[in-house]
Amino acid sequence: MIFSTEFSPLLEDFDNNESLTMAAILKYFENAGSRHSDAANDSAIMVAKTQGVAWVLTDWKVQAKVFPRYGQKIKVETWSEGLVSPFGTSRNYYLYADGNLAVEGTSKWVRFDLRAGRPIKVEADLLDRYGPEPGKKVFGGEKISKIALPETFASETKIALRKSDFDFNKHVHNLNYYDFALEAIPAKTAAPFKNARISYKTALKEGDGALAKCAQVDEKSVVAIYAAGTDGEAGALACAVELW
Repeated sequence: MIFSTEFSPLLEDFDNNESLTMAAILKYFENAGSRHSDAANDSAIMVAKTQGVAWVLTDWKVQAKVFPRYGQKIKVETWSEGLVSPFGTSRNYYLYADGNLAVEGTSKWVRFDLRAGRPIKVEADLLDRYGPEPGKKVFGGEKISKIALPETFASETKIALRKSDFDFNKHVHNLNYYDFALEAIPAKTAAPFKNARISYKTALKEGDGALAKCAQVDEKSVVAIYAAGTDGEAGALACAVELW
């Protein structure tokens, strides 16, 4: 089942060149998936609240062929590929601007027992409600590659977590890590990035600090975001980001 939904971009979704930002694209993809879940009677908030179960995002890969412009009509198509492991699935996306394909993306999700704190097997009847499209790929069927973190980084940036960074699961919302990465990238290299690769490792929670380390590897800006204690030292890796 290809789930299709339209969005009306807001002013804050554009940069000073009147182009849709990568942050807005990620937001539209996330919300398209959420609307698909609602249609499949698998509402993210209600299922987490009543059953203590959720889809946990582990990876993004997004490529903008061209950034949509202010005033264009935005439509997103999304679909599940079906099981990629007993515990998870992949979800793909196309974003159209005035009917033309502008952005494609893919993501990985794991079904998670929030109370037990562990992955659980995906029930076949649950996935059937999404109408999987296992033969419909993006990026020519290319698999998501791992992010290789460098041994050393050129800079470090302390990130002060705000109350508004946390979502209904009491974790830093996944889209906010992209913003944290931008804060860590030197201004001279922080031009609009057409490619984003994000991998989530450990959720930042209330009471955590955050430390973002940045390096340039070939033409990519690589950022590792760590949980940080009161001493400011890096702890567990929370998220790895590649932008180019």
